[in-house]
Amino acid sequence: MDHDKNEAAQEFMEEIVDDLGHTPKGGKEVSGPGRNPGPAPKGLILAGIGVLIAGIAFFLIGRNSNHTEEIAGLKAELNRLQEQVAALNNRPETRTQFRRIEDLKGFQQLEKRISRLEKEKNRLQQKIKRLAARSAASPAKKSSPRVTPRYHTVQAGDSLYSIAKKYTISVDTLCKLNRITRQQPIHPGQNLLVSGE
Repeated sequence: MDHDKNEAAQEFMEEIVDDLGHTPKGGKEVSGPGRNPGPAPKGLILAGIGVLIAGIAFFLIGRNSNHTEEIAGLKAELNRLQEQVAALNNRPETRTQFRRIEDLKGFQQLEKRISRLEKEKNRLQQKIKRLAARSAASPAKKSSPRVTPRYHTVQAGDSLYSIAKKYTISVDTLCKLNRITRQQPIHPGQNLLVSGE
């Protein structure tokens, strides 16, 4: 449709050129029988300009009404598409598909976590193999001789502090060896472990 209007505008311009006897810029000189190459009268020029303005106005008005129709058609199509999308969103199977997509995203995240865990497992297995190889390569350590436990029999006037000092151990170590606390009383005749086990 725009092509037809362009052709009509081109013909209109050619008619004006013929009527005015004027060559447009970059155009060919119009000549022919009965043509007067001299200046055209002012009235003819004004009439040509008026016709030109009317043609341009007609062309633009026709074009604007076309855009209005096109816009109205596009709006109607957009409204129809929005109604279809709303209808699709309200269908139960569409909701199910959205849930499946959400589940798929969850599965993808789970796969990523599993992949990271597998990489970490492989890294730890390699570390275990290196440690096992190192321990196999190093000479076996001699086992320390077994310490025989030593006991102290509590005498009257003994305290945890005096017993620990006598055997050069801390009070905490003495308490741990005998599974007692600092606040528990000790009694004469009681045997306290002071080394070994």
